[in-house]
Amino acid sequence: MKITKTLVTCAFFSLIVSILLTVIGFWSFYMPFYESEYSQNNTVQATGMKHDDLIKTTEVLFDYLKDNRDDLIVRVSVHGYVREVFDTREKLHMKDVKKLYLNAMSVRNYLSIIAVVLIIAAYIIQKHGYRKILLNGYGTALIIFGVFILAILFYAMLDFSSFWINFHEVFFDNDLYLLDPNTEILINMVPERFFFDLVMRIVSSFAALCAFLYIVLKVFAGRKADV
Repeated sequence: MKITKTLVTCAFFSLIVSILLTVIGFWSFYMPFYESEYSQNNTVQATGMKHDDLIKTTEVLFDYLKDNRDDLIVRVSVHGYVREVFDTREKLHMKDVKKLYLNAMSVRNYLSIIAVVLIIAAYIIQKHGYRKILLNGYGTALIIFGVFILAILFYAMLDFSSFWINFHEVFFDNDLYLLDPNTEILINMVPERFFFDLVMRIVSSFAALCAFLYIVLKVFAGRKADV
């Protein structure tokens, strides 16, 4: 019984992290969100690009981060002059971001497989009362991870600038993320306000999915035909 609960808890912890990474990947490339943010932040004016060129640049950025293209070379009109949008520092930073994103998606895939394997293993070990074990294991994993997420959310809402700097210091080993809004377009495309809204979207969507999964497991555990 104890080993089954442990396996299920580990499985759902893996699945929860996988869900979070999936949500991050979704919102990070959801163009309607970018268009909404661009409108709210007056990004066309801030970057000096026309709307169509801004969207074109964003699409190039998406393709590069998803590893669908090898470079970030895009030339559009900026403040009336045709030029390459991103400079060397911006390209180097996005190279780091690309590596982080691709690694995160690989971790997500591995964790999803681990979750499935552990859930199957737990079922093989103990079939009796399996549905309730699933619910309890998910609840335990959710509480553990939920405390972590709530702490991060509280920190982000209390001082997002500090949170964002610390995020970069944890995941990057350089200061290439420190861009100059007077000379570099990337920071004007996605300013701090953009990332605050992105984090809030990610957290709210993640919480909704976790709550939905709990309801599904609750209903499943309550069915009479348990084995």
